[in-house]
Amino acid sequence: APLASSAGRLFDAAAAILGLHAKSVSYEGQAAIELEAIATPHMALAERGYPVQVETGSPIRLSWRPFWTALLADLAYGVPVAVIAARVHQGVIDAVVQTAARLCRERAISTAVLAGGVFQNRILLEGVAGALRARGVTVLYPGSVPANDGGISLGQAVIAASIHRSLD
Repeated sequence: APLASSAGRLFDAAAAILGLHAKSVSYEGQAAIELEAIATPHMALAERGYPVQVETGSPIRLSWRPFWTALLADLAYGVPVAVIAARVHQGVIDAVVQTAARLCRERAISTAVLAGGVFQNRILLEGVAGALRARGVTVLYPGSVPANDGGISLGQAVIAASIHRSLD
């Protein structure tokens, strides 16, 4: 599989393995949205998330090998797809929280900003925000601006307008 740094590709891969749009999707994020939808009512049943190894060093790297090994084992054992989807979400939450909390601690930062298309996923947003707050981290996330590329476009427009004004 090609290397990727996008959380969206992780959710696309999990959805494909579980048989949700394994061959094609009609719009960006469709597989991830459907994975979230089947996971939502089963989050309490997840019990645990799939493990992600947060490696030491700089930059921090995440090894997803234990995550995929556990997911594929559950699939082979016949664990319901909805429970697997919930464990996928919980595993990502745990990895993000562990990484963000470590960075906050190492760099004496008390605020984390959660942005990017992946945080349109309510399970992830609420799970990560809640766990970071429980660790004393102030959490910010977009409210009136899209968390995804729409927010980037707006930011670019604001910068362009500012530059244009300064040239007048």
